[in-house]
Amino acid sequence: MHNDFKLLIDKADSAGAPLFLSDEIDRFLTIAQEKFISKRAFGNNPRRTTLEEDQKRRDDLRNLIAHTELIVSKATEKPDSHKVTLPTNYRHAINEEALLSTGKRVGVKPISYDRYNKILDDPFNSPTNNSVYRLDSGKETFLLISQSDIMSYYLTYIKEPAEFSIRLEKCELADHTHLEIVRMAVVEALEGIESPRYQSSKIELNEIE
Repeated sequence: MHNDFKLLIDKADSAGAPLFLSDEIDRFLTIAQEKFISKRAFGNNPRRTTLEEDQKRRDDLRNLIAHTELIVSKATEKPDSHKVTLPTNYRHAINEEALLSTGKRVGVKPISYDRYNKILDDPFNSPTNNSVYRLDSGKETFLLISQSDIMSYYLTYIKEPAEFSIRLEKCELADHTHLEIVRMAVVEALEGIESPRYQSSKIELNEIE
């Protein structure tokens, strides 16, 4: 990927592209990787499709999808609340389920605090023995709300990939994404040096996506 970056930079600005150091290329690739994940996961891309809507999106991010079962503990922040500590590499939730003391495995519904306050007074939506709501409660934890005891919490999520380093064996994302990430990194670099090839390189990137 470093070699491809250098090649594309030279082709894009043969009049005198600066010589980027390995650490600088790593940084451009890491920035591009961050943008790539966000664009593919949430629809900010030429296809306007998200991870859940398009097979290519799932293929783009498949190496970052992880599954885990988390331990649940009682909490005091809210009535009928439980707490789970997120994996250290957690980035975005894809699917959430909980195993209740009733033996039933149910989906977990993420809600905002405003919505939570409203449903407490709504008899049709308030937490029941067979429902679980989830509130964000900080960088490392979720609050789960249910009238039943929650035995386990199952989380499918997008994990944080490692930052780029020339010392790494390879990028964590699928092989077919590597050239797209390199091209995005080149656009970042060209924008930084205000190259006249920046706009055409960006157009080319959108066309190959």
